[in-house]
Amino acid sequence: MKAKVKDESIQMSQLRGKHVLLAVAVTAIILISAVVVLYSFSNQPGLPKAAIIDELSSSTLYNSSRYVNDTFVNTTRTKLLERFPEVDYYRDNATVDQYRLLPSKGYKLIVWRAHSALDNVSKYIAITTSETYVSESYNSYFDNNQLTLTMISGDPKRYIAITPKFVEEVMTGRFEDTVIVFMSCNGLKAGYSATAEAFKAKGVKVFISWDGWINTDDNDNSITRLLDYLISQNNTVGQAVGRFPTPTFTYLDGPSSLCYYPNNSDAANYIIPNYKAKITSDISGLLAIPVTSRKIIRPD
Repeated sequence: MKAKVKDESIQMSQLRGKHVLLAVAVTAIILISAVVVLYSFSNQPGLPKAAIIDELSSSTLYNSSRYVNDTFVNTTRTKLLERFPEVDYYRDNATVDQYRLLPSKGYKLIVWRAHSALDNVSKYIAITTSETYVSESYNSYFDNNQLTLTMISGDPKRYIAITPKFVEEVMTGRFEDTVIVFMSCNGLKAGYSATAEAFKAKGVKVFISWDGWINTDDNDNSITRLLDYLISQNNTVGQAVGRFPTPTFTYLDGPSSLCYYPNNSDAANYIIPNYKAKITSDISGLLAIPVTSRKIIRPD
């Protein structure tokens, strides 16, 4: 009788050992799956991201035309991380080549803090890069009117800027449901919508900017509020922009209001999705590996 009990005890111990090994194996599978899934998501080219392009802070700018606002950048990054898993930042690297690659980066929201210039002949807005002009650089782009040169008030340097043709013909890939908040004077000046139209044709959902001149402090403060409306308060584009008075500001150069393009119901009713929550949900779903419970049965 004692031998039988001892034999049963050995069998029970072996079963428990197998059960522990099974649990360890399942845990290892789950952990490995988690690593694989997270690596897959982090290296996915189309991962929904946001970007802050801060050409105004570039160290290449002359002191009189450089406007550093780390508080704005940090606040904006924190705000964007509420809905996006990743936020890229451009400053000195706000270059021609980086602008060229923007549609291929998976950006769903771009906060673009940059100088710009009006082309009064072709009626478009040229967006300045952080690159100064060097003789014979980008010759073919200049010849095809895809790039132009801009002068910034008080700055002796000449900076390379992109044109609507650059957006249409040089930028690689396409935007998809991307919102661009273009923080510059005259981004949507009446009669100068060619740049916004080019971005729309390239896949941009909504282009938000000013229709007149704006000083830097008013610009930074207003866009901080706008992002709060769009992200924290979940306003539609129309609701968020509509919360600013018209005109928002009046300067010696005239009134300036925040606007969006295209001015239609599709753009007005657009709400920036919570991409971060969606990705977290997708990962949780992939990691929800069912584990069959096993009961240890004593042998006869």
